Amino acid sequence: MTTSAATPAISRLRLEYVDGMRALAALVVYLNHAYAQVSTGDQVALRGPWSLARVSMVAGHLSVTVFIVISGFCLTLPVISQGGELRGGVKGFLKRRARRILPPYYAAVALCLVLIWTVIGKPTGSLWDYPLRVTPFSILDHVLLIQDLFATSRINYVFWSIAVEWHIYFIVPLLVAAWRRFGATTVVIGCLLLGYALRFGFEGTRVTRAHPQFLGMFALGMLAAHVVRAPEDHYVRLRARVPWTAIAALAFALAVGLASWWGVGLSESRFHWLDLPVGIMTAAALTAAVNQRSNVLGRCFSWPPLVFLGTFSYSLYLIHAPLLQLLWQYFLVPLGLSREAMLGCLLTIGLCLVTLASYGFFRLFEAPFMRAPQGSTSRKPEPEPAR
Repeated sequence: MTTSAATPAISRLRLEYVDGMRALAALVVYLNHAYAQVSTGDQVALRGPWSLARVSMVAGHLSVTVFIVISGFCLTLPVISQGGELRGGVKGFLKRRARRILPPYYAAVALCLVLIWTVIGKPTGSLWDYPLRVTPFSILDHVLLIQDLFATSRINYVFWSIAVEWHIYFIVPLLVAAWRRFGATTVVIGCLLLGYALRFGFEGTRVTRAHPQFLGMFALGMLAAHVVRAPEDHYVRLRARVPWTAIAALAFALAVGLASWWGVGLSESRFHWLDLPVGIMTAAALTAAVNQRSNVLGRCFSWPPLVFLGTFSYSLYLIHAPLLQLLWQYFLVPLGLSREAMLGCLLTIGLCLVTLASYGFFRLFEAPFMRAPQGSTSRKPEPEPAR
């Protein structure tokens, strides 16, 4: 027996809070890389071991965890609407994902290569020195989307996460089938155990670069989608009775507590442990924000400026790194500013300029692919990428 009447109507409008969450995560990533941009050589911190510069590095990685959970959430909502089936089957799903993700990604790869071969191709002692090691092999890796395993941080140091998410897409059909056959508990626990088993079993190998524990984070996003939308009685009860906001707060406190106890250095080497509480936090926040009785999070995440930024956060994520280098190399360094002043510029004027450029990139290379192609039976917007 199901209770469909108790299932909230999830419209595009009601999902504005997801765009707001994406925007916040993208801003944290930008903040991380802005701090790193003005910290050169071995002097990673602006002020001591617990400076905002180094703390932002931890937060930057954990923002990717948030993106992965959101991806699992968004890609599962249409599955629930289809009665637990992928619309168009496996082939249709992968075609839609390729159309949505790959055009702006390849455009960003091309943009980075052009900029490296022209105006930002010489070492400057900044974070951008890592992407400069471009070889035919690294270009091929990025074309094949295996840069999470090989040539990581070449061309653009954020592209590794695009490959990670792309690989997860090929597992989604298996997760959907397993969910239908074995249920939520088996799939979520199984994904967490498998992901962490791969992470520890292949310690010291290239496999860890792909962060296999993200498989469990994706499954947590799937669970959040079912709690929010699925009509079955047990999901309705979970939706109504569990204090999701409190769970999100406790998980956040646990992540902060662990990071504070370990310190920045250990936290950077133990990202995989921090991923779990952050994944739980994100899944709980996604669930809490849609609940009418717990709508504080929903109102915060649905703030119009955040929602607007969230609509093109994928483009912002893809191209902000070379834009930071351009601003730093050609405007801030020639002015002879202190690191603190440079950082202030990157977080104010620089952020405005990068946002404007990212929106232009979005209009050119992302927006045209956000709807189904002509002749398709569906004209609904494609599910958003994680960023």
